Amino acid sequence: MNMLKKITALLLAVLLCCSVAACGGTQNGNENATNSNEAAYKVTLVNALGQPYTSGVVVKFMQNGQQVAMQVPNESGVAEKTMVKGDYTVELQFTGDGEYAYDLSAMTLSAEQTELTVELSNKLSQQTQTLGVRGSVFEAHYVSAGCTQVELDSETMSYFLFTPTEPGTYEFSLIGSDAAIGYYGMPHFVQENSAATVENNKFTISVRESMIGSGEGGTSVMVIGVAAAEGSAVLAIDRIGDPEWTVEDEPWTVYEKTVELAPYSVPAGAQFGEFDLTAASDAYKLVLGTDGFYHLDSENGPLVLMKLGKTEEKDQYVDAFEVILEHTGVVRYFFDDNGEFVKKERYSDCLLEYIACVDEETGLYPLTEDLKYILQQEGEDSGWWDPESSLYLFVDENGLPLDGINNEIAWLFMCRYMK
Repeated sequence: MNMLKKITALLLAVLLCCSVAACGGTQNGNENATNSNEAAYKVTLVNALGQPYTSGVVVKFMQNGQQVAMQVPNESGVAEKTMVKGDYTVELQFTGDGEYAYDLSAMTLSAEQTELTVELSNKLSQQTQTLGVRGSVFEAHYVSAGCTQVELDSETMSYFLFTPTEPGTYEFSLIGSDAAIGYYGMPHFVQENSAATVENNKFTISVRESMIGSGEGGTSVMVIGVAAAEGSAVLAIDRIGDPEWTVEDEPWTVYEKTVELAPYSVPAGAQFGEFDLTAASDAYKLVLGTDGFYHLDSENGPLVLMKLGKTEEKDQYVDAFEVILEHTGVVRYFFDDNGEFVKKERYSDCLLEYIACVDEETGLYPLTEDLKYILQQEGEDSGWWDPESSLYLFVDENGLPLDGINNEIAWLFMCRYMK
């Protein structure tokens, strides 16, 4: 009797295993079909660059006008659902504020065609700005990053405006048309020719942090132009990486004064001599005195002063630092012997402190170690005493270099000494 029970239990176990195997296990909405009457239906959402849409949209599977199932796309832009085999119409429901263009005529699935790829593009914004280009007026549409469906003008150029919202290297291309695309500057100055190098009808622009503004302004707006062409196309703007490095991205080393400053007044009746820039390199011995100022020949020799403030009398070579600061900064970029960036120094803040203390009539202030250093750095960086530089100071009325200038002491051009 016990043997009979054991045989019966064994037969029941075998039958149970066969039953589970025949059923194929449990069913899950996104797994493969569990029997011959079901199929896995898959909808993939991408843009014209093949990049997936992963949020802001719901895929609805419809039959006879009724929703049968719905699914949000995964990180690959795929919405997959296992359903009874049959014909389905796919509808997309967008949950954000964006508007999208896609081919509505190809939104069907069947037992024979269970997979569908939908290519989405942003619809063109109705926000425009008027551009004046070579005497003509154009209405330029704003576009955002991603892929935007645009209509091209068969008669003339089409212009679009892109406002980046984050730093990066952006690639611009035109898909669905072989019309030439290019970068044409900013809305306030639309260039006649593309300012970017275009290869295979695409180009890149590096957008640095300094080009991204906040609030009401400050962000650079880029003008994208497409040559005259007929029909529609997709304008693709893809952030492909971080901004390209430039020395402008490096922080400034701010030069700070090394002495205490006080307002300076030239003594009544003082007379000044100018340095002979054709003299020998050792013709002038500058000595830093205990007062913190440079003197000629000894600590108690004639005081040396430097022209900082603007006056009615113009310098024959370059105007005072105060004038320079009104138009630009006073800085220097440092590189090593291999051309590798080392640092960049800014002297403008220090100079402004000195300028606040100059003699009002002459614009002079006694020469300190700070002023000597700043003058030499600015001159070397600008090429003021480099005959090969386009900014070489010592030229005649025809722009030809003056004879006999000793470039080793040429930095003294902005200095005087008290007689």
